[in-house]
Amino acid sequence: MKRKLVIAAAAILVFSCRSGKSPEAKFFDEVGALSKEEIMTRGDAQATDKKWEAARRYYSFLGDAFPNDPLGRQAAIRVADTFFSQGSVDGFTEAQLRYRDFSNRFPNDPNRPYALLMLGKCSLEQSRGPLRDLAPVREAAESLRQVVEQFANSPQAPEARELLKQCNETLAGHELEVARFNASVGAIEGARMRLEYLVSSFPDTNAAAQGRVLLQKLEDQVEPDRGTTAPTGDSKKPVG
Repeated sequence: MKRKLVIAAAAILVFSCRSGKSPEAKFFDEVGALSKEEIMTRGDAQATDKKWEAARRYYSFLGDAFPNDPLGRQAAIRVADTFFSQGSVDGFTEAQLRYRDFSNRFPNDPNRPYALLMLGKCSLEQSRGPLRDLAPVREAAESLRQVVEQFANSPQAPEARELLKQCNETLAGHELEVARFNASVGAIEGARMRLEYLVSSFPDTNAAAQGRVLLQKLEDQVEPDRGTTAPTGDSKKPVG
């Protein structure tokens, strides 16, 4: 096994094998003398100390050298984890790319539910509430929905359900705010359409509960007007 690791190291960075030992060459000498499990352990130790770049060197070597090995795939996930743990905009962006790549490349891997959950979290970290661009929230909802629907019994499913509820509340809140604005400027039909979409698409949200109240108020406002334009008594209450 160790001989295979030496061969893999040479294949990844042949030019590092020079007479004068470069840092790269020393690193490959180090990992070449270790088992896969030992390399993972060293990466974990660096990650525990929040030495993200150092941790990534071990994880990346393992993931690149053994992409079809379960431990190699786990290492690839942990590379993404190190970027997520940085807590920066650039870190979330890089982590998002790696979680997405993993979930696309390995649809049957046991780590896929985790990758999808983390992909959703990356998107949520980039969201800014119901009055801002909702693309990150929609992206998060899509990833989380896959966990809930395709991996309902996975350890990640409970957290995915809670985060999906948050996404739905944000999306529903946006519809409610737009409906309120439309109503405030007299665009009643536009408000009604938004509210009807809200209560049908996000029925279990707090925003939907408020939307139903507002929709009824709009219906009550419209009904007397229709009564005055149709004195014959044939006016009917519009379907909400």
